[in-house]
Amino acid sequence: EVSSHLDGPEHSITYVNEQIEMGEGDMPYTDMALAGIRINSSKEWSSFSQLSAYIKKGIKVNRLINSDYDSTNLFPEIAYALLTDKTIGAGDLIGEISVDRPLMAKAAHFCENNDFYWDGVITQSENLREFIYQQATYCLLDFTIIGGRFALVPAVPHNVDGNGNPTEINTTKAPEIKALFTDGNTKNLKVSFLSPEERQLFQAKVLWRKEKENGFPETKVFEIRLNDSQGGSDKDPREVFDMSVFCTSQEHAEMFAKYALRVRQKVDHGIKFETTPQAAMNLIPGQYFRFYSEATHTSRFANGVITDTGVIQSQSIITNGTSIYYWKPGDEEVHGPEALKLVSGNGYTNIADMAFRGCVFTVAQTDTSDRVYKLESLTYSEEGFVEVAGSYEPLTSTGGLAVLDWNDDDDFLIQGS
Repeated sequence: EVSSHLDGPEHSITYVNEQIEMGEGDMPYTDMALAGIRINSSKEWSSFSQLSAYIKKGIKVNRLINSDYDSTNLFPEIAYALLTDKTIGAGDLIGEISVDRPLMAKAAHFCENNDFYWDGVITQSENLREFIYQQATYCLLDFTIIGGRFALVPAVPHNVDGNGNPTEINTTKAPEIKALFTDGNTKNLKVSFLSPEERQLFQAKVLWRKEKENGFPETKVFEIRLNDSQGGSDKDPREVFDMSVFCTSQEHAEMFAKYALRVRQKVDHGIKFETTPQAAMNLIPGQYFRFYSEATHTSRFANGVITDTGVIQSQSIITNGTSIYYWKPGDEEVHGPEALKLVSGNGYTNIADMAFRGCVFTVAQTDTSDRVYKLESLTYSEEGFVEVAGSYEPLTSTGGLAVLDWNDDDDFLIQGS
C-alpha cells in the first residue's frame, strides 16, 4: 500500500489571516507607522505589487506654539524635536538643556505667519547641524548657537504681535541696531571681499511640489532672475534650488528665490575685528550693529605720474594742495601723504614743484564710512578681547534692508509654473 502523501503534501497553507481583538487598549506596536488595506476577494485582482498612501499627518512632537503633542509642518518645531527627542532625534546627545526653546517658539510663529511650511519626509540619516542649517535658510531663518544653546531666529526684519511674537515680514522696516563700533573701541580690523565667482549673478531654477489630496503630487518648476535693468541677463549661469522635498507653495519658493538673488546682488564683503567684552555684551548672532570708521585709503581712478618737467598726467583734476602719496624710482619707501605744491612756468599754468617731479602718485582720500552689518559670530580671542564677525547689510534711502527692497513687476523676470 502506498499513501497519497508520500511523494508530496496533499494540501498546502496558502493564506493566513490573523485577527487580534484589542478591546479598549492600544495596538501593541510602538514607534512604528502602521498602514492597512482591505481587499475583498475578486476575479479582477491578478497581482498587487505596490502600495501608495497619502499621509496627512506626520510624527507627533511637542509643539512650541500651543504646547500640544501633535503633528507639525513648521520647521522650527521639527528642528526642536530632532534636537531634543530621544527616539527620533539626538535627545541623548543634545537635549532640551542645549536648545533655546523661547527663541525656537518665536521662529515657529514667524514661519506660521509667513506661510513657510515644511511638508517633507526625512528618508535617510543626515548630519543634523548641516541639515537644520540648510533647511532653515529656505525658511529665511538663521541657525545660531547663542550661549552654547542652539536656536533658530528670523533672518529678516518683521512685525511683532502684542505678545512679542514675530508676524509677517516687513520689507521696509529698518533693522534694530544693537551696538555701535568705531575706530576708538576696535582693533585689528579685517575686511574680506567676496570673490567674483561668489558675486556672480545667476538665474534661479526652483522646483516645488504641487499637492493633490489623496493623489499623486506634481513637481513644478519655474525660473527667476533679475531684470536687465537690475543687472541680470539671460546669459547668467543657472543655479538649481530643489525645494520639492518640502515646499508645497510657489509663493514660498518665490520669496526665497528673490531673497537669494538680492543677497547675491547686494552683499559684497564682511568684516572681522576685536573689541572689548563690554562693547559687545548685548549682541547675539543675527542682530545688527553699526560700524563707523574714518579711514585713509586710495582710489584707482585718482592717480597718475609727474614728468621730469613737472607736467601732471592724470585722469583726475589735481589742484594745489591735493594730498598725495608718491614714489620715485630708486626710493626705498612711499612718501606721504603730503600736500602737492604747484608752480607756474615753462608755458604751463600748473606744474609740480621740484620735490615731486619724476614720480608716480595717488591721491589720498579720507572718507567716513558708516555701514550696518549683521552679526555672524562672537568669540573670545587669546588676549581677552571679543572677536566680532559680521556681513555687510546695505540699506535703502529709507533705512530698510536693500536685500528686501524689490518691485515684483520691475525687478524680476519669472518664467514657468
